[in-house]
Amino acid sequence: MEAISLILSAVIAGASAALKPTAEQAVKDAYDGLKALIRKKWNRVQLAPIDQDPSSEASKALVKEGLQKVDDVHDREVLEQSKKVFEAVKQHDPAAAAEAGVTIQDLDAGASVNIEDIIAQGSIQISRIKAAQDINIKGLRTTNP
Repeated sequence: MEAISLILSAVIAGASAALKPTAEQAVKDAYDGLKALIRKKWNRVQLAPIDQDPSSEASKALVKEGLQKVDDVHDREVLEQSKKVFEAVKQHDPAAAAEAGVTIQDLDAGASVNIEDIIAQGSIQISRIKAAQDINIKGLRTTNP
């Protein structure tokens, strides 16, 4: 998954799951960790609107716009924490993971590309992928085709 899409989807899924009164502490901890990293490294990315309404298209657009202005969106620590949020949400609240739409584009890999197990409420858009070897796509699901 492309870096901005991964981080944005993790923020949306984490916020959606964390807002629920029955949210597991593991989900809250993973999401709080991601927010803390984003604020520390990229303080201009606005997270408050997404915390208030993770389903709002305006909130999603604001976070995405902030991420697009980041100098190093491929920060390893942020990407790893984003994956931890997904794992926690997947384990404790899979429905929240479905609230994030996913876009993967302009991916150029020197080897194979594997895209799998993506769940989205909105659309899943994949475009402009180049790979030196294989491109494998499987397990894409959307609750709103």
